[in-house]
Amino acid sequence: MSVYSYEHPLIGKVTYVTDHNPPLYGDTISFINGFEPSSQLAVVHIPQLVGKANSESNLYFHIKAHRQLQTAFAEIEKQGLLDIITQCNSVFKMRLRRPTSGYFSSLPSNHAFGLALDINQNDGEGGVSCAPLAPVFQYYGFTWGKTFSMAPDATHFEIKKFL
Repeated sequence: MSVYSYEHPLIGKVTYVTDHNPPLYGDTISFINGFEPSSQLAVVHIPQLVGKANSESNLYFHIKAHRQLQTAFAEIEKQGLLDIITQCNSVFKMRLRRPTSGYFSSLPSNHAFGLALDINQNDGEGGVSCAPLAPVFQYYGFTWGKTFSMAPDATHFEIKKFL
């Protein structure tokens, strides 16, 4: 196991350990200081995902972002974009980042903080089908992974700022 510290822009300084030494790509982590999932995360219900195949409607997400996540999905429904979503899951995972660029990262994934979700991982296009959803999520304080300069990930949406 390896010990790391990181200054997360929304959470603050955290210390965590990896399951392996040396750590592996996407290795499982445990926080030892600065972040306690049981007090900062909770289930948020997304009614727009109820009954949608390959999706979870109860997402374990950071409590400070519940309202903006619910509001983003309500807006997606209002704009008639729900049919674009063929899969929504991969929310909370206690792991290191898994960069698609092939470079190792010792930083925790935003999934480990309950700040990220993946949509349409099964679209056969690397999530490009999510493009019409991006402006809605961006308006509600998310960053779209397709805009990442080092390792674009079109299936990934993460909280950039709490609203």
